[in-house]
Amino acid sequence: MRSNPPSRSCPGPSRRAVLRAGVLGAFGLALDDVFRLRSLAARQSSYETQPTLGGTPRAKSCILIWLSGGPSHIDTFDPKPEAPSEFRGEFKPIETAVPGVRISEIFPELASVLDRSTLIRSITSPEAEHDRATHHLLTGYRPSPALIYPSVGSVVAKVRGFETSTLPPHTAIPSAPLFASSGYLTPAYDPFAVGGDPNQEGFRVRDLTPPDRLTLDRLRRRRSMVATLDQFAAEAVIDTPLTTSRDSFSDQAFELLTSGAAQEAFQIDAEPSDLRDRYGRTQLGQSLLLARRLVEAGVSFVTVNDQGAGPVGWDTHLNNFPMLRDTLAPPIDRGVSALIADLDDRGLLDETLVLMMGEFGRTPKINDAAGRDHHGRANSILLAGGGMPAGLVLGATDARGDQPIDRPITPSDLAATLFTALGINPEHRFQTPDGQPIRLVDNGQAIQELL
Repeated sequence: MRSNPPSRSCPGPSRRAVLRAGVLGAFGLALDDVFRLRSLAARQSSYETQPTLGGTPRAKSCILIWLSGGPSHIDTFDPKPEAPSEFRGEFKPIETAVPGVRISEIFPELASVLDRSTLIRSITSPEAEHDRATHHLLTGYRPSPALIYPSVGSVVAKVRGFETSTLPPHTAIPSAPLFASSGYLTPAYDPFAVGGDPNQEGFRVRDLTPPDRLTLDRLRRRRSMVATLDQFAAEAVIDTPLTTSRDSFSDQAFELLTSGAAQEAFQIDAEPSDLRDRYGRTQLGQSLLLARRLVEAGVSFVTVNDQGAGPVGWDTHLNNFPMLRDTLAPPIDRGVSALIADLDDRGLLDETLVLMMGEFGRTPKINDAAGRDHHGRANSILLAGGGMPAGLVLGATDARGDQPIDRPITPSDLAATLFTALGINPEHRFQTPDGQPIRLVDNGQAIQELL
């Protein structure tokens, strides 16, 4: 639950708001709440100041691939073939495109693009519970009972706004992970969740497509009716910040709904069939392809939320090895390697930062259910593009993968690095609704080897 949310005056809807809701509700313009982003970017409130930039951004956009549940670092990017069997597990290490660097055999395609990537094997956090660890990785702050901190994506949305596109600057496919939100900022900077499955025939973005019977002409006529009602009610209704801002948000939602360029960005079926096959005809594969289309159209931050198979996702307490080998790894291996190669082929990799991670690693010792349990002390992440050095492996864990023995990196360090790469000064301080100044990251230092 959100702690200490920004105060909001809710005296009840005015007559004008009721009239507007009645007309706009006819064609489902739920997007007006999302599009307070543009209004707030142009008209900052008294407790929200713009961050100073941290120099020329290396990356124009970021695609975060979130492995919900926490993947095993030992069985993916940090194999321990010399460890006893109860630690090393079932998978063998394989060679990669980087001489001398080996990763798990379940990622053969990712092994082939490692020379275009950066691998960090020494992410470490004291948090090993899903919600707390997710908050730490996505915000750069350990959880606090008093405050929810904004995610990196929400900070980027606040800074960048709609500077390059009419599309929402912070988008999640198909849904947002917990704590990918705006925290103590306004919900205006929460991610816009696309919803649905891009791999399904006839895929349509939730809240972005009018009902089938509502043509563009009818939509414009209803829009004109709203304007007439607004003019009629203007003399009888006293405007409040709530009603005037909702007017603006509805304007922006209408603009997106009728924008050909915005609609085109979501039309994944416009992609060549062979390219769609290359990403994999799975929800994850097509979500990654849609993410590429969105950053190409100017979206600043896209999160692809991979929840794996069913409710457990990458949380492999049971049957870790068949789950990874047969279900979880293949779509990621195919889709992420295709994304990196596709961005590179299009000349977009240098300006697009790709980041793949989960909330923690997993225990070195295999449990009695042939699974691995939560483990915050050691975690591996993969980065590519966005000015990151290609073919670099940073940090190392001990012989059993329990904790870093070289170059430990905290979630705060990672957040500071992401902000710096995206041209945002991590030393900037936002103010909470009660006026308390808070740094964007919790004493993190940008990773100089990457910058």
